[in-house]
Amino acid sequence: MVEGLGAHGHVLAGDLDVGELAALLATAPVLIANNSGTAHLAAAVGTPVVDVYALTNLQHAPWGVPSRVLAVDVPCKGCRKSICPFGDGACLTGIQPAQIVRSALDLVARPAAPVSLPAGILPAIASPQPPLVGIGAAR
Repeated sequence: MVEGLGAHGHVLAGDLDVGELAALLATAPVLIANNSGTAHLAAAVGTPVVDVYALTNLQHAPWGVPSRVLAVDVPCKGCRKSICPFGDGACLTGIQPAQIVRSALDLVARPAAPVSLPAGILPAIASPQPPLVGIGAAR
């Protein structure tokens, strides 16, 4: 993906601490990511999230921000496996790139859009989040 962006693409994996990553995410108009700590950190700093979700754990999705959780309903959902036991990753490969792009553009165009969760994902607990203070380690 970075190669396709040419001079505009930069790999920052391993270069940022949590505080620096949070600061970077806070400036982004939207984050496209798998269901990971980065997706949840983006939500924590108020950045809309397109979550490419493998349905391995049906309860963890970004909350508190506009988001699109993209998933394909597969018989093995909820498997809790990091590596696909069937070897095909159908829960991820069934998500079309165009769907990811449309979701990101929708969030950028209408940041107040309602949160969208696929069937089987638990809705967020409706309680206010305290502000984040002092993210990251001191240098």
